[in-house]
Amino acid sequence: MGYEKLTLKERQFYLAKFEGILASKKLFLKKDFSLPELASESDIPLHIISYLINSEIKLHFKDYINLMRIEYFKEKINCTQWNDLTLEKMILASGFKSRTTCYRAFLKHVGITPLKYLESKKIAFNHQKTSEIFW
Repeated sequence: MGYEKLTLKERQFYLAKFEGILASKKLFLKKDFSLPELASESDIPLHIISYLINSEIKLHFKDYINLMRIEYFKEKINCTQWNDLTLEKMILASGFKSRTTCYRAFLKHVGITPLKYLESKKIAFNHQKTSEIFW
């Protein structure tokens, strides 16, 4: 069966399967994570995953994985384990190969650099904590 003939139910099944595996195993944190690895991990043919990411999620594989890394970065920035990490270590811990790759992805998908994002969220977080103390 060709991927263009997948039913809605099959598309939903495959999407849920590979998204679940990506989330549970945090495969996107691997620096060189690839589409063939996802196909192998999920037992879904590579061409079907590629088709679904392009047609259903409307992204290319690298953009999709980088968005997952960005979301992970955003979730972790105020975790106590990350308090003493440098920006460089946060970037690497989020699965990005380099600072340049991370900055490009952030600018493309968030509109600002990771440093600007980090500063705005840390300031907002600290301001919120200060308000709670005085009120």
